[in-house]
Amino acid sequence: MKGVLIGFDNRQSLELGLALLETAHIEATDVYSPMPIEGQVSSSGLPLLMFAAGMLGFVGFFLLMSYADLKAYPLNIGGRPGFAWPAFVPIAFELGVLCAMAAGFFGYFVRCRLPRLYDGVDECPSFGNASRDGWFLEIRSEDGQRLAQARTIVQTLMPSSIEEFVA
Repeated sequence: MKGVLIGFDNRQSLELGLALLETAHIEATDVYSPMPIEGQVSSSGLPLLMFAAGMLGFVGFFLLMSYADLKAYPLNIGGRPGFAWPAFVPIAFELGVLCAMAAGFFGYFVRCRLPRLYDGVDECPSFGNASRDGWFLEIRSEDGQRLAQARTIVQTLMPSSIEEFVA
């Protein structure tokens, strides 16, 4: 797979480049900029995953403690009721939060494809400015004609740099 990294001098040029590529039905693989670009927000299923893991953790541990209290070790100590569920709520809540945080931690690594020790775009000399003052579009494709088409479309905007890399 090959790719093209296109650098721009300002935000307006980057947004114009995105619009031109979108009209040609070429999607940018990644956008690197020092601040968020409107319309480029990618939705994540991570909050939903964390909520589901938290709820499953809460219900699962609550049921586990209830089973241990009612079936596995039914001890009557001090005349307490047979099913003392209010005692299980705080620890079940804490373990549910622990499950949600673990799902968020590992889900973040899966979502960001980490640990990724090497990516071809890292070899581009101008990519070091991506987080400081650079505005970059990354386009990856198996089709060389598609990359050439994207390159000719964006050259009309006079980008600051156009670099090719092998992914």
